[in-house]
Amino acid sequence: LMNKAVLLSLVFSISIVFASGGYDHGTAAGKGNLDISLTWNPFNYFEKGQSYVIFGYGLSNRFDFHGYLSNSRNGNYNYYSGLLYQFYHSKRFSLSTAIGFRKYNNKNTTHLFFPQLLYSARILKKVQIGGSVVDIRTQDLKTSIGKAIDIFIMTKIFENNNYKVSLSIGAFNPVLWEPDSGDWHPTYSLDIKIKK
Repeated sequence: LMNKAVLLSLVFSISIVFASGGYDHGTAAGKGNLDISLTWNPFNYFEKGQSYVIFGYGLSNRFDFHGYLSNSRNGNYNYYSGLLYQFYHSKRFSLSTAIGFRKYNNKNTTHLFFPQLLYSARILKKVQIGGSVVDIRTQDLKTSIGKAIDIFIMTKIFENNNYKVSLSIGAFNPVLWEPDSGDWHPTYSLDIKIKK
């Protein structure tokens, strides 16, 4: 128990170096399971940082209701909800597609996330890579604003019959804002699967 507490404390102390979370990956949660990813911008310290809660709930083994709630440093919220379908799965690789809408608390803008390609690939027993390519469109589908891309590496740090906890570290190429240096922004999340 003490080793797990020390490990989780270390994870949180390391992870606050980064300022923003990733999006999602190609593996469905599984029927009745809940996937949650948490990213925290501590005390709104990082200027372009966001605090995120990303979730996926397994409606079946291949369909998820998924989405996120995000709070930026200036107090602006946006949220996304949609459906994810995992169309390919093997022992080492998963591919999914999804469709959903993003809205903001402080403006009337609505974005459609479609098409989307989400992926995950197991590269070691406890390590996988994942990420997404998302076309962000105006609500009427007529105009593409651009493609947001994220990629991350996820390592499992704890698992039992009821929970699995992993740490993800990666990079995000945004559409609506520019990272401080180059095209990519560092990301992290603490990922929790609650099993049925």
